[in-house]
Amino acid sequence: MSNDKSNTTVNYTVEQEAAIKAASPLNLESAKVLGDSMGKGYRSIIAKCLSMKASGADCDYISKPAPAKREAVETKAEIVADIAKALGVSLDGLDKATVKALCTLRSATVPAFALTQAEKNEVETANS
Repeated sequence: MSNDKSNTTVNYTVEQEAAIKAASPLNLESAKVLGDSMGKGYRSIIAKCLSMKASGADCDYISKPAPAKREAVETKAEIVADIAKALGVSLDGLDKATVKALCTLRSATVPAFALTQAEKNEVETANS
């Protein structure tokens, strides 16, 4: 195999590359708009922009920020363990109950987890 590039297909014209460069910095929305106007997919537009940047052109792509991680929530197993510890018994299979039912049972059996009426209303609205 030779490194002869004379037989390669050109996917983007000079005008299209100039349009991508002019729209820089690209984001997902602008890449979709450009892709629609050029008859290409937005992923292709993003890849071309990054390829142009690697070649030294002034073209940037700003990706969406990663979504915030969820707070650590208490698992059913932890709730069941609290109830089992308070009652001093093994509660195998109780983890099949709903979180709402387990929290209600825990608040009734474990004094430290007794909910105020305001907290009960908050739990009910969150589960609705």
